[in-house]
Amino acid sequence: MTETDYSAASAAVAAAFVAAFPEFLQARLDVVAPDVDVAEGIRQGRQWLAGELNQWAALPSDGQRQGPLQIFQTAVAFPTAALESAGVSPVTRDAGAAQALPGDLYSLAPASSREIGEAAWRAHVGWGIAKAKLVAAAVPKDGSTESSALAMVTMDQADRASVHLVATGRGIPVRHWRNPGAIAVGLEQEAPRWGVVDSSHAVADEAVKMLADAGCKVVVYGPAPDDIAMARWMALGAATVTARERLVAVLESWLPLQT
Repeated sequence: MTETDYSAASAAVAAAFVAAFPEFLQARLDVVAPDVDVAEGIRQGRQWLAGELNQWAALPSDGQRQGPLQIFQTAVAFPTAALESAGVSPVTRDAGAAQALPGDLYSLAPASSREIGEAAWRAHVGWGIAKAKLVAAAVPKDGSTESSALAMVTMDQADRASVHLVATGRGIPVRHWRNPGAIAVGLEQEAPRWGVVDSSHAVADEAVKMLADAGCKVVVYGPAPDDIAMARWMALGAATVTARERLVAVLESWLPLQT
């Protein structure tokens, strides 16, 4: 993977996100405020998004301080402002969403590129894989302590606690990464030796691909997998797929004691 290849992946996701913005926002607005004309807010948001993503895509990999999904989420500020001006009451959001995106009063921002559309999602996954490969190529494979970490992608607090208990008991630090942008940024700092991905997480597919391509040994867990699920996750790069109740046993067999 070269910087030229990475730039092409960045340009592709930028173009896909900009193209998808109007239809995605209109679908959201049809639910939140179907009788309010927010066309100008959508136009302004798309124009801003195009400018920001084009600038972002032109940067070298180490100069991109945000992921494309974060920039897309910020662009909903324009239709949000239009709804506020029209006197539309904010929607009720759960505490996690409100904390993550406090300005997203009408729940317009996507939590995952899957919500934006198939083309946008595929471009985002392609960018994430390119990012992971570029980072992996730059990480020295010398058994340094930085690689002796475990990355976890889940929103389940009980699962986090179980994994922490096993990992910290073996002297292994745990990294919690919520989305492809956080994974990409984290992989810039280190390439964890192991990865744990909750199959029910909104970005599980992207997470497995990115971690596996960065050299992580990945376990996907969730409901007891059937043969089709096993094959699907393995094709995405998982080293093993297991039921939730077997996760701790798998980790205990994988993780060595650190000295």
